[in-house]
Amino acid sequence: MSWKTILLLTTAVIFGGGNAWACHKGGPMGFANSDPGAFSLDITLSPTYTGASTYGTAGCKDWDYSQHQRNHFLETQWVFLNEDAARGKGEHLTAFAQIMGCSKEQETQFAVLVRNNYSSLFRKTEARSDLLTQFEILISANPELSCSG
Repeated sequence: MSWKTILLLTTAVIFGGGNAWACHKGGPMGFANSDPGAFSLDITLSPTYTGASTYGTAGCKDWDYSQHQRNHFLETQWVFLNEDAARGKGEHLTAFAQIMGCSKEQETQFAVLVRNNYSSLFRKTEARSDLLTQFEILISANPELSCSG
């Protein structure tokens, strides 16, 4: 094998194989690490982060970062969100309204809507895979609540 073939293959792997690693839907820049200290430094304004996160997920099929964030919030904060939804207020419900794209003025309206539909949204004792879809249907069925989620 000639050095030109090796150089060509190496270049192809370096520049073409990155998407396969980034599409595993990990955390920042594709790293799947649950250690909160792993990314304690804010690197989101770094040109390296911007380029890597954009290039690294550009070829991913069905990769929607905001949907990933919403699902992650539901999975990790479900117990607290369940409690807040039952009361119709609370920090986790407010945070979820913001994640769903509701404006500050619509947070109370979102909380009332969730409280009024509590039994259908939280009928199980654990987070379900279709919960985000149920929230999205509920928001779209209420045109006065114009969340951008």
